[in-house]
Amino acid sequence: MAGNKKRDSLKTFEGIFLQGIRLQRGGVFKKLWRLQTISRHAIGSWLTRRKIQKKKGVLAPIVIAFSPTMRCNLSCKGCYARDYPRDGELSLEEIDNLLRSAEEMGVFLFVITGGEPLMKDGILEIFRRHKRILFLMVTNGKLVDARVARTIGQSGNIMPVVSLEGSKEQTDDRRGHGVYDQVERAMKHLQDAGAVFGFSAMVTRENFEILSGHEFVDEMITRGCALGFYTEYIPIGSDANWDLVLEGEDQKLFRERILQIRRSKPIMVVHLPDDEYGPENKCVAVMGGCVHINSQGYVEPCPFSHFASDNIQEKTLAEALRSPFLAHIRSSDAAVRRGRLGCALFENREMLESIAADTGAASTDSALLNMKLDKSSRENA
Repeated sequence: MAGNKKRDSLKTFEGIFLQGIRLQRGGVFKKLWRLQTISRHAIGSWLTRRKIQKKKGVLAPIVIAFSPTMRCNLSCKGCYARDYPRDGELSLEEIDNLLRSAEEMGVFLFVITGGEPLMKDGILEIFRRHKRILFLMVTNGKLVDARVARTIGQSGNIMPVVSLEGSKEQTDDRRGHGVYDQVERAMKHLQDAGAVFGFSAMVTRENFEILSGHEFVDEMITRGCALGFYTEYIPIGSDANWDLVLEGEDQKLFRERILQIRRSKPIMVVHLPDDEYGPENKCVAVMGGCVHINSQGYVEPCPFSHFASDNIQEKTLAEALRSPFLAHIRSSDAAVRRGRLGCALFENREMLESIAADTGAASTDSALLNMKLDKSSRENA
């Protein structure tokens, strides 16, 4: 039984990450140990979360996903963020306050997504102030020059993962001509700056074999990557393409290769969604209180579930995390993965819509809503 619990604990991102630090040796271990957040604050954050939950009744999450901006300098095919609005972003002061509140609650990790985070002027300096948080920042690399790389390398708590699609041809096809060369330059700048960084890839039926192949992974290691962040494609938004969904035997084969990479390569790899699901096939992130906060401050249950009942501009983070909307999701079967799609909340969209209607939540997609939640419905939530 104890052995099973140990294996289950490694299905969370935090478990994989911390286990990697304990087990990795050589250059990867040394790079990871430079991250002050890991060596000094991981255990303290865990203790703080337990204390907050016990004394204040708040389910403080290990991880919060946050999009400081939805603006982007690329226009990738099938981007999940395409339907988000581009205006009304949180100010740097509001972001600073959010991170301070998260620190006080023991949040260990912020996954920074978007949009392109580096299009938010001043964002790296804000991240550097909050040393008790590790920032895993997904970037397309276009704005990572030598100066930005040095800032990241000196931060001690920012780990960028640079996005690509596999080969040069695949990356340029989805992201635009010349983007692969920009990714190479960004990784070179980060490596020269001594930064801890990795790669991020959207996995589809068209690129899964290359992404999980030894040649690709070895190349990423040679370029200096300490982490690989794989996310299976979710057909969300107005540009969704269901033909790209990984499923069936291909999905099983990809998972087997990911586990083999973990056993044999000096790089840590995270595979979403599979690493997020526990023995009951429920999304561990959702059940653990993890949320996505979009650029306008709306608190969503997941980056792939564009509904919210609360905004951190109007409520404290603790109040938003106590949301009846989020609590109802956790007590329902909405977080149970059933079929071919990676994200349970996306797969169970009808159930999610029903919960949203019952608790006063509304869509946060600009295509469906002009991003102004009805104030009375928020107050009644």
